[in-house]
This record gives sequence, structure tokens and C-alpha cells, in this order.
Amino acid sequence: MTAIAQQDSLAKLWDKRYGGLLMDEISWTIQTADGGYLLGGSVYSGIGGDKTQDNWDITYNTYDFWVVKTDSLGNKQWDKRFGGFSDDGIGVSSIRQTKDNGFILGGISSSDSGGDKTQACWGGFDYWMVKIDSNGNKMWDKRLGGTNEELLWCLQITADGGYILGGYSHSGISGDKTQDNWDISESTADYWIVKTDSLGNKQWDKRYGGTDDDELTDLIQTRDGGYILVGGSASDSSGDKTQNNWAPGNYNYWIVKTDSAGNQLWDKRFGGNAEDEAISVVETPDDGFVIGGISNSNISGDKTQNTQGGDDYWIIKIDSLGNKLWDKDYGGTRNDDLSNLVITSDGGILLAGNSESSIGGDKMENNVGARQTWLIKTDSAGNKLWDKTIFVNGPAITSNAFQTQDGCYLIGSWTAAEPGYYKTQASWDSSADYWIVKFRDTTIITGIKDITTNLQLNVYPNPFTNELDITLAQQNLKQADFSICNMLGQTVYTQHETNLSPSYTKMLDLSYLPNGVYLVEVVVDGEVGVREVVKQ
Repeated sequence: MTAIAQQDSLAKLWDKRYGGLLMDEISWTIQTADGGYLLGGSVYSGIGGDKTQDNWDITYNTYDFWVVKTDSLGNKQWDKRFGGFSDDGIGVSSIRQTKDNGFILGGISSSDSGGDKTQACWGGFDYWMVKIDSNGNKMWDKRLGGTNEELLWCLQITADGGYILGGYSHSGISGDKTQDNWDISESTADYWIVKTDSLGNKQWDKRYGGTDDDELTDLIQTRDGGYILVGGSASDSSGDKTQNNWAPGNYNYWIVKTDSAGNQLWDKRFGGNAEDEAISVVETPDDGFVIGGISNSNISGDKTQNTQGGDDYWIIKIDSLGNKLWDKDYGGTRNDDLSNLVITSDGGILLAGNSESSIGGDKMENNVGARQTWLIKTDSAGNKLWDKTIFVNGPAITSNAFQTQDGCYLIGSWTAAEPGYYKTQASWDSSADYWIVKFRDTTIITGIKDITTNLQLNVYPNPFTNELDITLAQQNLKQADFSICNMLGQTVYTQHETNLSPSYTKMLDLSYLPNGVYLVEVVVDGEVGVREVVKQ
């Protein structure tokens, strides 16, 4: 089937709110193998609203991890709280689904042994990982840290079935940390990664940094088995860092490439004459990388475009050796802060973050609240195709966005906004709750009609919920081939029918399909008819 592209905005399919009676802040959302979603973040709330377990600190003065599992329509299936008797920090900062259909949760904790936590804290906050089964039951947990403070930002499953954890550390040699920071006073942070086996047992750890602050925000395992680490660095050439920043004292992007054992292969600094911090990295099909973050720099250093106003989204494309191929700046009239980026099924890039901007620069819609989710879709070369502001009746903070299995987009954020615009459910007790919203991209396919002149084809209802009728009005039908595919080009239904009656109607139960956009194709005696349908 051939999709017909045309400029348009996103169209909302559904939205859902989840929370308790106090503050609940989402940090990460993934789609699960069954087509549903798992949401993770931090929670103050006790039992109430959508929350079925009390925090371990029943004074509700500290955060615990909170995860919510939904089906493909966003209906809650279960929720679980994990924590100790002290503060469990920013909650779940990273989630991955494991081969056994369970999940690994990553975050930080200052709790000693107690509650769901089985190991005492080394000091300050430590990395904390929790393994759960497919129903949210805890299987094991591990603490990793030193005697000062560590902040975990990302966790990935490695090719050998283990895990790689990344963030930054203020600790010297102590606890699970085997290398001193370059600033031995421990007043500044260095990147810190930890490799574990499939049960969370530490195999090795590595520190990377200079003599000033270096804060890792994302990492991935690369196709060659190594790792690429990104974040922000205020260090000049020193320690593991081989290039000065463009403006002393300011942050620039800092990229570190390692082998499979964590040994540094190369590092690169990218930035301009003001503050620049990398947030997210993806590997591209050509073995290069796209790195996205926040920039306040005008044209200078590695930056070829001025900011539109305040902070902007800034992405750079590098090759496998870290050489810059191009860079792009996107922004509005005020501050725009990137949360994450992903490669989409068409090879383009989806950027998601938070915007305080009105119309201007690259932003085509005014905010409703002071801060709103802002999406940008580009082609593979970073040229903007469209942008979309996600309207809610108040401020919203974006955790991440991604393309779903059916080619749509799912955005996770937290907000206390009341119903209005794209939000349909009230917050619990007017406090911040998790909020997810699903959109279809009408630029992928729009205006697809019958692409032949003779085949009389009708689909009803459209949009549909569970059942779809496909009617052929021709006389003397002999046979027909029916197929349905999603927006990733995957065939989700196919059937060959013979001995058809005149004005034949085929009734399909498609309740098992995730919500989204599909193409229905019918072939009769060489004539082809195509219809776009929406399941909601």
C-alpha cells in the first residue's frame, strides 16, 4: 500500500489520567509487548484515586516509585508502589521490558533496608533498580552507589541479558564505586556507569569526567556492543575530557564512546558560547547518532543557527567516530526544553519537550497554559515537517513521547490541569497526576479514497470501536482478497474469500487491535480499493 503524505496536524485518539490525592509526577512511559503501556514516576499519595497502596512513609513527606500498567486503550490494569522509609528521590526514571515479560525499573533511593528495599544506602542517594514480573510483583532489588550522592538517569538491557545503568556520581572510591572522581573534593559530579548481570549483580563500573561538573543524562548500547554516553559538561580539557568547552564555565554537550567493557574510545564536545546540555541519544541506520538537548547558544562554536529566544531544542547528527555532520535548532519566542527524541518508522525524528513560547520561530500554535508539551517531527536530515502544541488548561511537564506499534504517538506528562482542550478527566484533589494522550499523525496518510474507478467499496462505521463492516456492492462477485495493515506497514489481518454473494458484506471483529489508523485493502478481479479507518 502506498501512503499519501500531506501537511496536517495531529488528531487526538484518547487521553487518560492516573493519580492519587497528592503530587504524582510521571518520569517515563513505554509501550508493552501486549500493546498496553507502563508508566513510572514518583508519588507522594497514599491510598486513594487510582493508587491502591500506601507509601512506606505514611506521613507522605517522601517520594516512592509508582508504576501503572494499562491496556492498549489506556484503561488501568494494575498499579504498584515500591520504596523504603526515606526518600526514593525522583521515582522511576527509566523502565524497560525484560524477556520474561516483566520489567526493570531504575531510579534513586536514600532509604536504608526496609519496605521494598533490601540493602542499606551507602550515603546520600544511590542508584536503585527493581525487577518486577508481568503483574508488578517484585522479584528482586539492588542498590549501587558510593558514600556521597549518585543520580540515575537511564537504564538499558544489554545484549547479554544484563543491564547498563547511567547517571552521575559525586562519590570517591567507596561502596560500589571503584574510581575516584577527577575532582577529589567530590564537590562536582562525573559520569558514572555500572554494568550488571541479569540478576542485578555488579560486573564492573566506570567513571568519566573532567575537573568540573559532568552530568550524564542518557546512554545506549551500540550495534558494535559498546556504549555511547551523552550529557552536559562544564569541564575543560582534563581527566577523561580531551577538548575545552567553547565558553569556560558553561555547559556543552559531551559525548563519550566506549567499548563493551566500558573503556573509553573517544570523546567529543559540541556547543556554542552559552549553555548547552545533551538530553537524549539514538543510533541511526548508518551507525551514526542523533543527539538532542537544550541550547541557549547563538551561532558560535559547533552551532550554526541562532536561538529563537531563550533555550531551544538543539539536535546534532554525528558519524560513528563522533564527527559532526549537521546540526539544527528549533524554538519559539521563550524557553523550550527537550525531554527526549526517537527515530520514527519513516526514518524521521520525533522531538518532545516543554515549551513556554507563543507563536513565533518554529512554533505554530500559542500555549494555553504557561508551559505545554511541544512536539516536532522532522525528516531524517532534521528538516521540520510539523510541530504540535498539546493543549491543557494549565501547566504540563513532559516526561517523554514515542511512536506506538500502530504508527501513532503516545505522550506522557504530569499536570494538575482540569478538563478542557485535550484533557478529559479532572485531577484527583486538584494535584498533579500522571497524564498520557495518544495522537494519530494525519500527515502519514490523509485523503485516501478508492484508488480505482470501478470497485464499489464501503467501510462502516469509521471511526470504529470493535467491529468493522466491509461492503462490496458489485454484482457477480467471484472472489476477493481482504487485508488490513497498520501505519508501520505490518499486515494485521488477511483473508481470501470465494463464492461471494451480490452486495457482499464482511463483518470483522477487530477488538484485539490497538487504537490507531489502519488501511483496509480489497482486491477483486484485479481491481483494488483502499480505505483509511480509525479504531478508537
